[in-house]
Amino acid sequence: MSKKIFFILLVACAVAAAVPAFSQDPYWDDFNFNRDAYGRDDARDKDKDKKEQPVKEIETFSRNLSRSVTYWQMTPEDVQALRNKGLGYGELVKVVLISIKSGKPRDEIVKRRNRGESFKKICERFGLDYDAVRADAEKILSEVEIYGKK
Repeated sequence: MSKKIFFILLVACAVAAAVPAFSQDPYWDDFNFNRDAYGRDDARDKDKDKKEQPVKEIETFSRNLSRSVTYWQMTPEDVQALRNKGLGYGELVKVVLISIKSGKPRDEIVKRRNRGESFKKICERFGLDYDAVRADAEKILSEVEIYGKK
């Protein structure tokens, strides 16, 4: 009798160890930044060891944004460094707004975005209202001149 109970407990433990306890939670693997949305190694993070290239030329948008939104306390070089990571104008503004409102580093939000997460999902993760972030971003973009005057 005790051999049967031992065997049943052994099988139950093996099954429990094989299935992650939090597999139903969509955020259970939050800290694995080296994988993309499909669980593959993320090729964008392979160049982590390379030093970030200095900003060569600052775009008009970066200069105007840093002057217009002074409470961000970002220099034109900081804004241009985000642009150089492949962010568009609207994405850049949303990244900074989410970072300020959530208290999370900008690089973490950029990594999540590059992994394929939508801004709506990122806002939900950090407990923010996406519609408010989007509205603030649109307002800021309407006030900032993207291209210089000729």
